[in-house]
Amino acid sequence: MGFFDRLRRLVPGRAPTESFARGTHALERGRLDLAEAAFTQALAEAEQPAQVALVRNKLALVALGRGDRVGTIAALIAALEADPRSAAALTTIGNLLLEDGDGDDAVVHYEYAILVDDRYGPAYHNLGVALHRAGRRGEAVRMLRKASRLEGRMRLL
Repeated sequence: MGFFDRLRRLVPGRAPTESFARGTHALERGRLDLAEAAFTQALAEAEQPAQVALVRNKLALVALGRGDRVGTIAALIAALEADPRSAAALTTIGNLLLEDGDGDDAVVHYEYAILVDDRYGPAYHNLGVALHRAGRRGEAVRMLRKASRLEGRMRLL
């Protein structure tokens, strides 16, 4: 993480006003109650299946932050019911699998997330981590580099 990214996380800025951005802001700071309230509002405002899936994935992360594994899984199921091609939800499922020691299934989920959205950087990053753990270092480095390039492009937008 670059110096300015770290600084931006440390120095309080003006909180976003849009509900999804407000929820993301609160979640990044560990303020789970505020994040959940903002994401609940964002869910009510979501109009497209992809938006619903993205918000439900964030609600899964809130549940995960609370240690609520059942709530996390329920939110991820709801995300994929809204949009079966949600790269964010597929990546989060991969993360859960990787945490549980099921690297092979995690890799499958990350690869599918990339197939669905080849510009979704977190899937490349997490695939790189999973491949590294599996001893596939060359592939891991390629995936991590791709994630880094995508992250750099996102900052420019």
